[in-house]
Amino acid sequence: MVEPQYVQFEGLKHPVALENADEIAAMLPTVLSAWPHHTLNTPPSDPPFVTIRPAGPDRWDVIRADQPETPRTWDGVNTVCDIVAEMAWERLRSDPDLLCLHAAAIDFNGRLVVMPNARRAGKSTLAIALARLGRPLYSDDFLPVRVDATTRSCAGIANGIQPRLRLPLPEGFSDSFHDDVAQDPGPSNRQYKYLTKAPVAPWGESLPLGAMVMLERRDAPQPPQLSPMAREDALASLITQNFARTRHAGAILRSVDLLTRHLPIYRLSYHCAEEAAEYLSTHPDLAVLPAAQLPELAQDDRQAPLDQLNRPAPDFAKEQCYVQAAGVAESVVGDEAFLADGSGLGIFRLNPVSAAIWALLEEPTDLAEVVEILSEAFPDVPVDQITTDSENLMRSLARARLITPASHSMAAQ
Repeated sequence: MVEPQYVQFEGLKHPVALENADEIAAMLPTVLSAWPHHTLNTPPSDPPFVTIRPAGPDRWDVIRADQPETPRTWDGVNTVCDIVAEMAWERLRSDPDLLCLHAAAIDFNGRLVVMPNARRAGKSTLAIALARLGRPLYSDDFLPVRVDATTRSCAGIANGIQPRLRLPLPEGFSDSFHDDVAQDPGPSNRQYKYLTKAPVAPWGESLPLGAMVMLERRDAPQPPQLSPMAREDALASLITQNFARTRHAGAILRSVDLLTRHLPIYRLSYHCAEEAAEYLSTHPDLAVLPAAQLPELAQDDRQAPLDQLNRPAPDFAKEQCYVQAAGVAESVVGDEAFLADGSGLGIFRLNPVSAAIWALLEEPTDLAEVVEILSEAFPDVPVDQITTDSENLMRSLARARLITPASHSMAAQ
């Protein structure tokens, strides 16, 4: 039996274990060339967070420490992709104070322009196109962000991972782009190719965040267009793209709220990533970006009580009076509101009517009173519809631990 190798990456508490996986061991240093690491032939004191084992010809099992009974099986390149994804989680477990965004980040003259993920938006391809223009790439997938209460700053941290391109390339790319991809020696399969020649910032290097650019890729050809974006839409997008699940939801909401308040936010509509990269590189709004200076922040190092994730909330009772739960973090943007429950487990978005019901629950209120008040405010809406919608919302708020029976609230006081 071949003894496993253990790859220890800087900044990660636990290693990657490779059991008779020479193919994977050869690919990892290529893909993670800018992330310092070393190989151990004896078991370290901390067990591996992921283990790789052979599962057949060019097939590998990816076994996660938290779910060892359900391995995922891939070819070599997809196995490396899976390891990289698990490293993002391990990065957060190793440094729980970090906010982590599912986003690409590129150096624009000493400031990071962050492009959060959206389905089929093409963030990785656009990031690679910008890197081809000489802009250092901090991430094409996940970006650790540190919001520092002492310096009142927020900075993105390079992850040292080579970018991954989805294959085949979309139509419209230049011959030189195709040639660069074809000649790059990075590992590939029919789905993905890692590019090893992109200018990747070394692991741990940090830069202040300068702007957020939300991507909207169009199927029909059109010139790229950068325009300001509504803050409530950006806030919702960043909340859904954050995946720091060990961090208290209130701290996440406050951090993301600060980012959207103190960074310029744009929407980029485009068709061709190569054309959009040229457009962004010369756009005057991105040429000189100040580092966001945040207001005075309170330290918040609470952790989400993960043991409550599978613990059901008390059942909702129609006749019971409810009141807003203690410790809820709230961010109001326009006529919408975002709430983080006091237990730190989730974030909830309220539309204008839901926000009005939430406001009523500042004082002990039951479902019948909510329906009565809303029926007076909206006389043209059938009472049955108001009743159903109000009950569904209150049930959801109770399930999310955002409201609690008024008797419980008084007892806690």
